[in-house]
Amino acid sequence: MALLKIIGYKIRCTWKNYLRKKTLKRIKQEIITYYSKYPSNNNEITAAVDYLRQHPLNTFLAPFTQKYNYSQVVVHKDSSNGLLYVIHENKKLFFKRSYNKLTVQYCYSGLITEQDENSPHCYIDNKFKVEDNEVLFDIGSAEGIFPLSMIEKTSRVVLFERDKEWAEALEATFEPWKEKVTIITKYVSDKNDLDNISIDSFLNNYSHRPDFIKIDVEGAEMSVINGMKNLIDAKSLKLALCTYHQTEDYELFNHLLSKQGFKLTSSKGVMIFLNDISHLKPPYLRKGVIRAQTIRENQKEKK
Repeated sequence: MALLKIIGYKIRCTWKNYLRKKTLKRIKQEIITYYSKYPSNNNEITAAVDYLRQHPLNTFLAPFTQKYNYSQVVVHKDSSNGLLYVIHENKKLFFKRSYNKLTVQYCYSGLITEQDENSPHCYIDNKFKVEDNEVLFDIGSAEGIFPLSMIEKTSRVVLFERDKEWAEALEATFEPWKEKVTIITKYVSDKNDLDNISIDSFLNNYSHRPDFIKIDVEGAEMSVINGMKNLIDAKSLKLALCTYHQTEDYELFNHLLSKQGFKLTSSKGVMIFLNDISHLKPPYLRKGVIRAQTIRENQKEKK
């Protein structure tokens, strides 16, 4: 009986992969046809489409992706907690208990691809970054690779992650720095209840104000921003805000944050949100991250 279940599972996975590859080929042709009919004046879009003509459809359409190979990722198992982990920048990065070795390899390879300096998903650059002794809030932490890279320079870190499996992995990853790391297992939004908390409300009981906030919450970014209005009005702040989950997000947040006094730049290139593959529609390609920074008048003398 167990053997039949395994065989059935493998058949379903094979069929699912076949259908996805077929769908990706169809969408690739749709994108190429669309931009052939409606050529873009945007150099980043033109470069992405040119790359796509010669390569399979993927989230990132640029040569930097070719540096990364999931099969080269070395996965370890911690005997004390049973969790799988990889070594990231000489530190242990743990993954969900339900992940197997292959899933961890794919996941970690995707994570380091995302944070390549040429990636549309990269949160920082040489000028926009987490500085020494700053307080970092990571909203939508998942595995926590970004704050792990910053952990030794920060003075405090707060990780917001609702998924209990990820929270377990985060506790293991940040155990060596537990004295300065707080993990909040709630959604961050503009309301406060059993499952949700706003940043303004959280700061009523947390004494360390953030200097840098990363926001990546699967399309709920506006609720997060609406829940931190007091912070935005009061403090010098850096925001790394994901804008690829919905077609209109980049223009929407560009306008909103500009009005609120932020100086804006963006990550390089464009990307495709393949998690929402069934709803992809023109113009297909999206900007990945807005990097926003402001210094309030009453903060300038202190800087």
